[in-house]
Amino acid sequence: MRIKKLYTKYAQKSKIFLYPLLEIKRGGSVTPIQTYMEWLDTYKVTDRKLLCLYYLRDDLEFKNFEKKVLLSHPKFENFFYISEDRGLYVFDFSDENDLFDKIIAGKYSTISKNHKDKILQFFSNNNSSLIYIDSYLNPQKYIKDYANLLGVTEELLKSVGELCALPDLDQEKFTEPAVKIDLIDYL
Repeated sequence: MRIKKLYTKYAQKSKIFLYPLLEIKRGGSVTPIQTYMEWLDTYKVTDRKLLCLYYLRDDLEFKNFEKKVLLSHPKFENFFYISEDRGLYVFDFSDENDLFDKIIAGKYSTISKNHKDKILQFFSNNNSSLIYIDSYLNPQKYIKDYANLLGVTEELLKSVGELCALPDLDQEKFTEPAVKIDLIDYL
């Protein structure tokens, strides 16, 4: 496969490189609205958290997913109500400092083969995204395509080493406050 045009929109790095590592099956009706690596003053990128914003639903499918997948996940750390119909689930990646640091530094091609395989497997049924994600993880295979599309030399791209931009921490930051709730109302 070849890259025939550049992907020009911002690619949410937390969604591409971290969310697949939770190994939550793709393709169900419960998917995050968005993912983040920071949240106001609550979590900084150095805390190594993945924040997943979900719509909160009352149906049995969501309740089962929340209980069996989100809340019981080994990396699950915390939950915050954001609004009546949205919640932020926090997953802790502090046991994977090297992985997180490489993602923050934009060194996607240097993450472990095991992590690369999980990411590619997650996107394997999405033909439109898979080639781009593979190019981010394995840039050496796509240097010629990108050089032609960008009008630069292959040597220049080889010296850069990566084909995906650094994370934009403004776009990787969730900026809404949590809603304070009275637990008595929910008991």
